[in-house]
Amino acid sequence: VKQGCEGKAASTQVIKAAVKSAVLEDDRKRSLMVFGLGEGPDEALQSKVDDMLRVSCGLSKPSVSDCYRVGEVKEGAERPIKVLLNSSEAAARALRNARVLRGTTRFKKVYVSPDRSREE
Repeated sequence: VKQGCEGKAASTQVIKAAVKSAVLEDDRKRSLMVFGLGEGPDEALQSKVDDMLRVSCGLSKPSVSDCYRVGEVKEGAERPIKVLLNSSEAAARALRNARVLRGTTRFKKVYVSPDRSREE
């Protein structure tokens, strides 16, 4: 009887780990990392990200569900921005069209990359 209960607990943990992994993978597919977008004390981050995506993707209303700076604040350094979009298709489109930013004066030094785990 004890062996059967332990087996259920182990299988429950395996299922929880698999679900967590799937959710994290889905979040990563919908996420981008943005480097080089200026940082200020009273910045409107959502507005900056929306403007950047409008320029790169040509969208009138970018589908950003969340965005925030990552890392610790350091004098004279800009922290990267993690952008979570509503779909993986929107993230793929933004990555495909990111090269358009290089041709603009406002976003010339902005670099967009996929969100990757430490292992990747």
